[in-house]
Amino acid sequence: MTLPFKAVAVDMDGTFLDDRKQFNHEEFDQILTEFEKRNVQFIVASGRPYARLEQDFGEFANRIDFVSLNGSRLIIKGKDAAGYPMERQDALNLIKDVREKYGTRATMVFEKDIAYLKTDVPKEERDFLAYFAGRSAEVDNWNDMPEEDIFQITFDLDRKYAKAIEDDFNNKYENKISAFGSANTAIDVNVQGINKGAGLKRLLEQMNMTGDDLIAFGDGGNDIAMLQFAKYSYAMANGMEEVKKHAKFVAPANTENGVFKVLQKYLAEDK
Repeated sequence: MTLPFKAVAVDMDGTFLDDRKQFNHEEFDQILTEFEKRNVQFIVASGRPYARLEQDFGEFANRIDFVSLNGSRLIIKGKDAAGYPMERQDALNLIKDVREKYGTRATMVFEKDIAYLKTDVPKEERDFLAYFAGRSAEVDNWNDMPEEDIFQITFDLDRKYAKAIEDDFNNKYENKISAFGSANTAIDVNVQGINKGAGLKRLLEQMNMTGDDLIAFGDGGNDIAMLQFAKYSYAMANGMEEVKKHAKFVAPANTENGVFKVLQKYLAEDK
């Protein structure tokens, strides 16, 4: 039997990682080595920035590819492949609008290699958010950020407000953003049209592949476009019910090494 896919895409939190934010490195090395023998590309598709993902994967980072910040930055074997930033003024307008409608919310603004948080965020919450940034800094005012491209904004806000944020802003400023409930209390915002599915499509095009060549795993709202794009799509058993509706299959929970179990089954059949 030959593997029915040529590329694997995995979400991180709630999917590839267990509830301690960890994965079995030895087991992953074995799986990755088998895929390398078969010329199967392993891709991490995450709302996390590359700075964080590079730390997460350590010695594996240069053996895999990344669709980071929900498709806003594409990395192939450690090198930038493409980037899709927001217009800076749109980002600042959005932060202002969300603050006015929903109150003062913890916010992270992701530039290429660093994320910024406001100094007025409580330290405990700031430390928690900084973990996902990989590299972060604090500013007193959003205008104090360096004049670099902004790739994503993440709001500490109930995911149920994602569609309202997207609709309100796009009606006001003529279709500028896409917003996703990436976790129960996190909303990620990117430039319109950018999501994990679009990012994977553009990454795979550089490898002469399409969604028909892809198996993908996810659990959250920002994984839906990726699961719709992949021919072989798996929602995690622990995933949102809405996400399961958009996947062809259900994988065991992240706490049960669900991604590894499914991939190992495919590899065992490919003998």
